[in-house]
Amino acid sequence: MSAAGSDQKGASVKRPSTPLIQVFEPHKAQTPPLIPYIKEFWERRAFALELARFADKAEYLESKLGKAWLVLNPLFLSLVYFLLVTVLRGGANKNTGLSTLAHILIGIFMFYFAQNIISDGAQSITAGGRLILNQAFPRALLPFSSSVRAFGQFWPTIPTYFAVVLIGKAFYPKTVIPLADWNYLWAPLIIAALAITAFGLSLIFAVMNVYFRDTSKLLTYTTRIWLYGSPVLWKPEMLHGWHRLFLYINPLGPTLAATYHVWIDGVRPSNAEFIGMGVWVLMAMAIGTYFFTSRERDFAVRI
Repeated sequence: MSAAGSDQKGASVKRPSTPLIQVFEPHKAQTPPLIPYIKEFWERRAFALELARFADKAEYLESKLGKAWLVLNPLFLSLVYFLLVTVLRGGANKNTGLSTLAHILIGIFMFYFAQNIISDGAQSITAGGRLILNQAFPRALLPFSSSVRAFGQFWPTIPTYFAVVLIGKAFYPKTVIPLADWNYLWAPLIIAALAITAFGLSLIFAVMNVYFRDTSKLLTYTTRIWLYGSPVLWKPEMLHGWHRLFLYINPLGPTLAATYHVWIDGVRPSNAEFIGMGVWVLMAMAIGTYFFTSRERDFAVRI
């Protein structure tokens, strides 16, 4: 009896359970479902617009001239490049001089628009670390917010271009620069192509800046070289034969060439420029979207 009782007593004793162990394994790059991602991105667009408005207001809070620098900075830079180009060419007559100034002016405005999208977008993820750690939202909204902000800084420069050309034509009426032409209707399409291409590139550089923090610093020098290699300080017609290939391997080349033809020559972009713009829009967005979304969930760990 005592033995049986001891066995029953021993059987009723609870043994300690095995502790639960959770193992976190590294994951492979994988894109989220694209349609739900785009839907959520669109539903939260107001967040990106408000973030762009706040960042723009904060940048010029302590500046006495405020947003006037949005126009003054590229305007002064255009004048400097104009003087440099005319000196290197041995001077320019009064008619071609205004055309050169107008070309550099609209080219600088357009290039700075793309540069701001790329540079600010590249830093948007690392700069928005607190938002990423505390909020759940499509991370692509941060580079998109930088693009919206860049457009807000770009559009005031367009009236400046017309003002400079009008003043110049008042002194040099023989200068042929169209101010009212049906081909200006191509301008919104060109601006949109430039913005979309730059946004796609900003997604790539934003990821690179998360893994390599020196990316934003290297972009400062890269975009400067990029400017010299784009048809901003020189005309697209200066490239002949196989050298024109350099115009189309440049992501911004076809768009800036089309800008020159519409704003300075008053003609529609060529078929090759249309094809070049379309190819770069598709390539930049396809590669940028995949590269960004496939590594998006890794951002919180690396920031």
